[in-house]
Amino acid sequence: MSELPKGWESDLLGNLVHVERGSSPRPIKDFITEAEDGVNWVKIGDMKEGQKYVTSTREKITKAGALKSRFVGIGDFILSNSMSYGRPYIMAIEGYIHDGWFAIRLPNGIDTNYFYYLLSSSYIQNQFNQLAVGGVVKNISGDLVKKASLPIPPLAEQKRIVEKLDQVLAQVDTIKARLDGIPAILKRFRQSVLAAAVSGKLTEEWRGEDKLAQVSFNEIKLIKENLIKNKVAKKDLEAKEGRLLHSMPKEWLCVKLCSVALKITDGEHKTPKREGTGNYLLSARNVRDGYIALDNVDYVGDEEFSKLRKRCDPNKGDILISCSGSVGRVCLVDEDDKYVMVRSAALVRGIDEIIFNKFMMLALQSPMLQKNIEDSSRSTAQSNLFLGPIKELDIPLPSLEEQTEIVRLVDQYFAFANTIEQQVQKAQQRVDKLTQSILAKAFRGELVPQDPTDEPADELLKRIAAARAESEALAKAAKKVGKKTGKS
Repeated sequence: MSELPKGWESDLLGNLVHVERGSSPRPIKDFITEAEDGVNWVKIGDMKEGQKYVTSTREKITKAGALKSRFVGIGDFILSNSMSYGRPYIMAIEGYIHDGWFAIRLPNGIDTNYFYYLLSSSYIQNQFNQLAVGGVVKNISGDLVKKASLPIPPLAEQKRIVEKLDQVLAQVDTIKARLDGIPAILKRFRQSVLAAAVSGKLTEEWRGEDKLAQVSFNEIKLIKENLIKNKVAKKDLEAKEGRLLHSMPKEWLCVKLCSVALKITDGEHKTPKREGTGNYLLSARNVRDGYIALDNVDYVGDEEFSKLRKRCDPNKGDILISCSGSVGRVCLVDEDDKYVMVRSAALVRGIDEIIFNKFMMLALQSPMLQKNIEDSSRSTAQSNLFLGPIKELDIPLPSLEEQTEIVRLVDQYFAFANTIEQQVQKAQQRVDKLTQSILAKAFRGELVPQDPTDEPADELLKRIAAARAESEALAKAAKKVGKKTGKS
């Protein structure tokens, strides 16, 4: 840290506060209790990101266990020493801590909230990172924690800094909360666009007074019969009229999904022979909303790949649907001859003369179809979507001309939402940095003006050192008395 303001001092944490490591009674399971006289057992798992105070614990230990642990009182600090080490919390209750915590008790002259903000700052956290030891799992010892250097202003200025930080960071939190709420608003916006798309409202103005030809079920039926006759489509995909989903435009038709599909199938039912590398083997987890995720994908060799594609051969433009876990996620295949699948994902290949693949995907993603998919997957204890219900899904069907316009408008609105989302993400990153920037300014002495009438910090440190020396002398004297009493 640069030169400190006049009246400030710098000292090691270990010279200012008492740091004591927690202790665990073992085996801990023998001391966990639900009895009313149990005492609070503070675990790292009780803490949440951004939490300041410890107000409750999930578990309690017996009083016998407490004798083998470390007590922390109201107002004491606890500091994690492994995993997410160095995170400070203030005790708002009494309790006991295990050896994954340090207990820190402040002397008079150090403001509690000033100390909390200081330990939370990147200035101190960076020191802890440099002092920590270990490989994959780093930790920090009490001796190392004590080596952290702390800037100490006069007590009166500490209080002014806290007051200003409370005020400014509350504003930052308000901004952050508003930004954090925007993704949910955009999600609802996208859902409303999809709902309007499949109800005809999105293209209501586009249709206007034009006399569009009504989509003919007989024409669809004829196309389908020819495809089945020529063995391009299977017999179980015959054309079927659907039930009216809502008040659709009179030019639209509602049909079963099987009516507009060349193929509806799922992936391999038997366990494929997986390899460390090779060809992509997709499952439900790889089917995301609008894209195929390959960050956690399995592989099969060339021979297995050729075998699996005989049943299910995803090609560019095909629709994939997740059929287990998060049921109903929908995306388009982006490339020919690239993937095979297991049964937790299904494939729908549309008939180009009847339906565009992008419109089919948007329809399947719409709230209306997602509700139908959800209802169809609840027939078992664990949600699973099977081919039969997929074929029987009711889908709205406008003309190809109107489908083109719907896709264009949805892409336009979604691009608008994506732009806002990117701007929000950038703003969130700036806000995340803003908190640390404000804290850094505070601990450089730049957040509030110095008052020359404040008692300088060196006088404060002298009193802290004197009080500590007196406390240690009393502790030694008490220890000697205890030994003499024990001998007699």
